[in-house]
This record gives sequence, structure tokens and C-alpha cells, in this order.
Amino acid sequence: MSYTEQDVREGRRLMNEGCENRLVIGDKLLAVTVPGGPDSAFDQYCDEIGLSPKTARQYRHTARICTPPVRQLVADCGVHVSYSALREGARLAPSGKPYDEDYSTLRRLLREASEAGAGRISALRYRRALGIGPALQDLLDPSSNTSLADYLASLAPQERDQALRDLVEKKAEVHDALKRVMDEKRRRDRETRGPECGGGKPDKAAVVARDLVRLSDQGAAFMSRYPPAASLAFTNEQRAACKEALGTLDVLATWIRVRVLDDQPAEPAAADKWTETRDLVGV
Repeated sequence: MSYTEQDVREGRRLMNEGCENRLVIGDKLLAVTVPGGPDSAFDQYCDEIGLSPKTARQYRHTARICTPPVRQLVADCGVHVSYSALREGARLAPSGKPYDEDYSTLRRLLREASEAGAGRISALRYRRALGIGPALQDLLDPSSNTSLADYLASLAPQERDQALRDLVEKKAEVHDALKRVMDEKRRRDRETRGPECGGGKPDKAAVVARDLVRLSDQGAAFMSRYPPAASLAFTNEQRAACKEALGTLDVLATWIRVRVLDDQPAEPAAADKWTETRDLVGV
């Protein structure tokens, strides 16, 4: 099978439309939800529109960093830039700031591409210009658009060997990234097979059960992230903050027992069930 230049132009037009749609969805998410606000409200809105919360957060963040002037520049330059590339520029560096906060590197690449008559700027070329590679967790995530094998295959032999050596040297980081990926997979599996599964819009009880499951997962992840230490030298302010958090968690546990569990008919305890069975067998 072969393709023509017309096929390429049509494909890029569709990709551009997809990019614009993702940015517009991000704008909508910015308009109806507040970054840093309650996760439950954001997740519920994502449920209403049928969008994964993880993907929605990426859309929202990219739309906030990729401002209308940047979008207009990309649209007018005649060089194809995918949404994946724009997302890479908005991705947060270890410093907490976007790798290309004002898209100055992308602007330079666009000028160079226009002068050279190039038709597009790939996400891989953009990452190299920024001096970064894809996030390790994204490469290990089976649902990611770029797998670790695809990324390594795209590198030159020397770069590929260096990338493999880096992975070996960063054994602890690879282990942590794999653990985060598996935790995320378990969370997604829990959502698809959780209390509200079965199709249709979940009722209020299902939403409460789902949110409590997420709280439980967050608690388990927290304990795993901070294993027992010999000593933690808290300041008075930090200790007071921890005590306040503990009080809130105590209230939450009581709320669950009173508002959720006490309203349900109690099932016989496992020991009682065993006793009943034993008596029946005895008869």
C-alpha cells in the first residue's frame, strides 16, 4: 500500500484538528474546574464527559501552558506540530517549571524548519532540542502512546546504548517507575471493575464507594512511599500539622462507619458463618 502527498496533507489536517480539539477540551477543563481543587469534583466531571482523569489533567495543563498566541503561531507557520510535541513542551521539569515554559525553543525550531522548508517538527526532535527524553513512567506504561521499545528503536545506535546504560544505572528509579505504573494499572482496573461497573451512569452510592476506594488506594500508596524510619525530626509546626491530619482521618473513619456502614444490614461474621456450618454438619 502506498500513499500520496494529498494523503499526507489530509492526515496532517486531521491531526491538527485533533490537536485543536484536545486544547479546547483543556480550556473547558480550566473553565469548569480549579487546578489544585477537590479531586472528587474533577473526577466526577470527567465521568460525566467520559474522559480519563489522568488524560484530562494532561489536557488541562497543556492548555494552560500553550496559550492562544502560541497556538496561533503554530497554526500560521505552515509547519506541522502535533499535540504530543506541545505536551512535551508543557511537561514539568524536576524544577517544577515546564521544560519550554514560553515555548521559546519551539519558536526557534519553527523558524529553522520554515527556512529549511521542512514540513513538520516531531516530538522526538523537540525532546532532543529540550535535552530531555520521554518520562520513564510513560515509557513503561502499556497504555502510553510511546513504548520503551519504540523509543529505543528511534535512537541512533550510540544513543540507544547510552540510554540502556542509563536504565541499568537508574535501577532504583526504574523500580519506582514500574511500581507507579502497576499502582496506576490496579487503580484503572479497580475503576472498571469497581462498585459502579456494569454500564450506565453510576448512582450516588456507587460514586461514594468509588471515591472511598480511591482514598484507600491513596492511603496504601502513601504508606508504601514512606516506609518506617528510625526517627523523623519534625518541627513543632510539622508535628501540629500531622496531628491535625490525623484528627481529620479519625473523623473520616467515623463518618464512614456511621454514614456508610451502619446503614447497611450487617452480614454474619466469618467466625459466625463457620460456627453455623459446623452446627449443621454436626446435626
